Amino acid sequence: MPFKTILVHMSDDDRHAARLDLALAVADRFDSTLDLLYVTSPVSMPEAMTGRGASMAYIAEATAHAERVEANIQAEVASRCTGRRYCWSVGHGDHSALLSARAVYADLAVVTQAHPRHLEDRVPSHLPDLLPLTAPCPTLVVPWAGSSTRPVGGHALVAWAPCREAGRAVREAVPLLKLASEVTILMIDPETEETAPADPAPADGAAHTPSILSYLQRHGVVARPHIVRSPDVSDGEVILKVTQAVGADLLVMGAYGHSRWRELVLGGATRTVLTRMTVPVLMAH
Repeated sequence: MPFKTILVHMSDDDRHAARLDLALAVADRFDSTLDLLYVTSPVSMPEAMTGRGASMAYIAEATAHAERVEANIQAEVASRCTGRRYCWSVGHGDHSALLSARAVYADLAVVTQAHPRHLEDRVPSHLPDLLPLTAPCPTLVVPWAGSSTRPVGGHALVAWAPCREAGRAVREAVPLLKLASEVTILMIDPETEETAPADPAPADGAAHTPSILSYLQRHGVVARPHIVRSPDVSDGEVILKVTQAVGADLLVMGAYGHSRWRELVLGGATRTVLTRMTVPVLMAH
């Protein structure tokens, strides 16, 4: 299903323009409507803030500031969205909860990678961590650093494993994959070889071996496999290295094949990618 409604997280942070630019790039491809939700509440508390009184004062001050600059950001949005369909609304409260509720009516949600100085923060309101788990639509995470002006999905890399999370991510990404000029399927130490797509229209009763390549082929996506056997390197490290090596500008992957709390404590591919990603990442759980 094409992305006809794109939910964009808006706030007075430094990367709101990057999220908007990437959302516009996707919207222009699918003739989408942007649902821009501006949240006035601070995402989390600064490390220096301690004590109930200090916390309440900070929240009040940060919210008041966000409300003051709302008109400026809304005007910025209006100038960037000329000729496009969009709606603007304001929310107050937990960013993740507000976006999860709104995502029920969206085909894609756009958020930003956590700021590097907060990478080890365990505050559960971090959007890239929680939204793929709670939203019914996929989440497109924009890197903190770099420009978003490069078209997303020219070369898409799919981090594949035959599991529910990866399967859903691929299904949700099909509209973008169909537009990509190149699609690479990364398989890390695969238990089975999925390197040859089956006949997309086998004869009745003909035996065939299902594969991610044949699945995509039937959707009009021609992909090539990239198999890595690297038992001594974590999956997250491999994904990041291959993304850079093949020159991908979009990564598609399932989010939290293990429990989120296990990955927070022990590490995992999702946490590694969210920590060090350099290209937009489409995630689903």
